[in-house]
Amino acid sequence: MPETPFDHWVAAATQGRAAVLVTLLEGPASLQPGRKRFVGEDGQYIGTLGTEALDAFATQVAQEKLGELYPKSESRIVQTPEGEASLFFDVTIPTSQLVLFGAGHDAIPLAQLGSQVGFRVTVVDGRPAYATPERFPTAQVLLARPEALSDHVQLDPRSYAVIMNHHLERDRESLRFTLDSPAAYVGVLGPRKRCQRMLDALQQAGFTPSAQQMEKMHSPVGLDIGAESPEEVAVSIVAEVLAVRSGHRGGFLREREGAIHERAGTPA
Repeated sequence: MPETPFDHWVAAATQGRAAVLVTLLEGPASLQPGRKRFVGEDGQYIGTLGTEALDAFATQVAQEKLGELYPKSESRIVQTPEGEASLFFDVTIPTSQLVLFGAGHDAIPLAQLGSQVGFRVTVVDGRPAYATPERFPTAQVLLARPEALSDHVQLDPRSYAVIMNHHLERDRESLRFTLDSPAAYVGVLGPRKRCQRMLDALQQAGFTPSAQQMEKMHSPVGLDIGAESPEEVAVSIVAEVLAVRSGHRGGFLREREGAIHERAGTPA
């Protein structure tokens, strides 16, 4: 069982739970540098930085970070009755999930690339011949029919979904499921008119997406890079997902004003 604040932080990172490890870097002579405090997403606190006031400040900042979708690690300076103290907030959050609805041939390079850039990839399909670990060795594979998606697939605000069944009914059910989920992004492969047909059919069936749900839908999916092959399309889709996740528009860097990389502690 974890004992120290660092042990708890490592366990949280390993188990895919959000947590913050606060380390006292420098401070007054009365405080010992290197002291740590663990703050978990479940409200658990382990360890002390040396004073109740410092612990309270560290806990408040850590909780604020855990309330953000993509918090960043950073240093903070705080004034204590004994003098100035420097704290480092080391944040671990669950890996973003890329969920592919459809296990066709073009999903293979997308699953590979998504895994390579750090996503936890899940492939969902109801066809046993397609949804196999052999075809998707870097992904979790779920065998689930469209009408039973809610029984097998879990999406959260760090989930990014791509619908690519190449089958109108399966795509329509996948679209309904993902739009009605907490997923941050729903990409739909295929022409815009085809997607509109699915939306019309869903509305006739009694499901009308809200403006907020429509805002997260990207149809056609991907950035406009002239992609043709499945591998090129995968690059286009992953690039768009990364842009959405970081809050960038995905244009040419030469047209960007200011620094290319944001400094730690500043919003992307």
